[in-house]
Amino acid sequence: MRTIRVTSPVTVVVKSPDPRFGCAIATALRERPRVRVLRPDQEARADALLVLARELDEQALALMRVAWRPQREQGARIVLVAQYVGPGQLLRAVRHGLVGVLPRHSGLDQIVLALLRTREGRRHLPDSAFAEGLDLRHRTQALDGAEPG
Repeated sequence: MRTIRVTSPVTVVVKSPDPRFGCAIATALRERPRVRVLRPDQEARADALLVLARELDEQALALMRVAWRPQREQGARIVLVAQYVGPGQLLRAVRHGLVGVLPRHSGLDQIVLALLRTREGRRHLPDSAFAEGLDLRHRTQALDGAEPG
């Protein structure tokens, strides 16, 4: 496993169709020394946008579209935390700057690592995801016995 060495914290804006979930994750991320959470109106200054959603639907895509700034040299660097991502939506999201997808049950350490990787500007998506989409619900069931939602 490759170590990512960062001297300054990654700056991030957190957005979610579910404001309570978004607020909870943003609050938890503020406790992490390698992350600096910015206000939504500071999006242009952020290294990354973290979108938290049950699935990648039109509402989540709208959050990503707002973040896309064609005039920015590097474009948006978006990490999505979701349970389901269809192949068509995935392609649309990549066009808006999606570089990583994590299962909704991911821990904060996994989220922080994904945010730090955004500085590399590389996509962290399996090739099969573009053909099949990502159904991350089965992982949740396997880990904690919860029924997929």
